[in-house]
Amino acid sequence: MIPKKIVKKIKELEIHTRRVISSSNLGGYKSSQKGFGFDFDQLRPYQYGDDVRLIDWKSSARGQGLLVRQYFEERNRTFILCLDVSASTFFGSKNVLKQEIMQQVAGVLSLAAEYSKDKVGLILFSDKIEKEIPPARGKQHIHSIIETIFSYKPTGQSTNMNILLEHTLKKVAKNSVLFLISDFITEDFESSLKKVISLKEVIAISCADFQEQQLANVGLIWMQDPETQEKVLVDTRRGQQKFLSSRLEAQKKMFQKHQVDFLHIQARTNFIHDLVLFFQKRLMY
Repeated sequence: MIPKKIVKKIKELEIHTRRVISSSNLGGYKSSQKGFGFDFDQLRPYQYGDDVRLIDWKSSARGQGLLVRQYFEERNRTFILCLDVSASTFFGSKNVLKQEIMQQVAGVLSLAAEYSKDKVGLILFSDKIEKEIPPARGKQHIHSIIETIFSYKPTGQSTNMNILLEHTLKKVAKNSVLFLISDFITEDFESSLKKVISLKEVIAISCADFQEQQLANVGLIWMQDPETQEKVLVDTRRGQQKFLSSRLEAQKKMFQKHQVDFLHIQARTNFIHDLVLFFQKRLMY
């Protein structure tokens, strides 16, 4: 039984996302065609250069101007949402944890893909593959994915992007689009990434807390690594700001080097509208 609090979160996310999708006219897997042999999409006003054989004379005779029949070609796409559930994501300097932001990101992408009639699968990972839901389409399937995203309790602690990428090489179909949703606080994984992008399309979405980019200057403070539980005395006055900002910059450069789209989302920002538009611009045909 899913707690009422989580059910409420899911409903709010779905309402907000569908509202944004509708207002942005997010298309599906439909590619407008001027030829024949495709499924009918809609009637639209005649444009110079349209094939005269596509003119719908009956509809045009109703006084709405010259109308043509538009068709679409079905394109089967598969999106795999790879969501980091390691202990480092359970951090937040305010009322929102990074994990909550990442859950919302994965939920929005699921709903956007469902709206466009694409297949969606889910992989939850930490230092191991925690849970996997094979790709499928349909409302019931998407609801199952979103419920899993918000209710799953991870058992692993650290982040191992190499394990995830090696798993996708073996288990995920070549024509799939991988969304890597993580804070990317992990060991080097560039070599594994190179192998994956040679076979699959990859989009990286980084989620970070404000304090991870601009650490407050409070002098000496004890901090604990949520993944290793190691305690370290940190001097916030010495170089921490530069280190934190350079880590994000290094991530960007690595993904750019391999022509991987990189989207950075910071906690406490209203990102759903921008994320839907990114999905529309980047992935719609």
